[in-house]
Amino acid sequence: MDRRLPVFFCPACWAEVAAALDICPRCGTDIEAVQEQRDFADKLLAALDHPIADTAARVAMILGQLREGRAVEALMRVVCQAKDAYVVEAAVEALGRIGEPRSRSVLEVAVCRGTVRVRLAARQALTSLRIPLENHDERD
Repeated sequence: MDRRLPVFFCPACWAEVAAALDICPRCGTDIEAVQEQRDFADKLLAALDHPIADTAARVAMILGQLREGRAVEALMRVVCQAKDAYVVEAAVEALGRIGEPRSRSVLEVAVCRGTVRVRLAARQALTSLRIPLENHDERD
């Protein structure tokens, strides 16, 4: 019978660590101290870089639902840099929910690039920002 132990990650470098460790063997971070110093939103912002794509996408979705304005820069970075289309889509949707006008340029690029789902999500996000779509050509 295959019993897998839960996987824990360092909140600073995302290395896999044993649950019982207080100090990350890779980067030396005091794991408990870092977690105690962060509020819920800060923990979510850090988790946007989680190595498991499902987790990063879920975090983006939560940040959008919370309309967390502090997440705009990080979500824009995710849209530009993430390799997983579902993570990008979740970040685009979160930006649309947050409704911060400074995300406009990233969303305008996303309308023209990426998977169909990302392009559609970007169009919806721009609509949420009340930005006219007639100037957005969906050609790659």
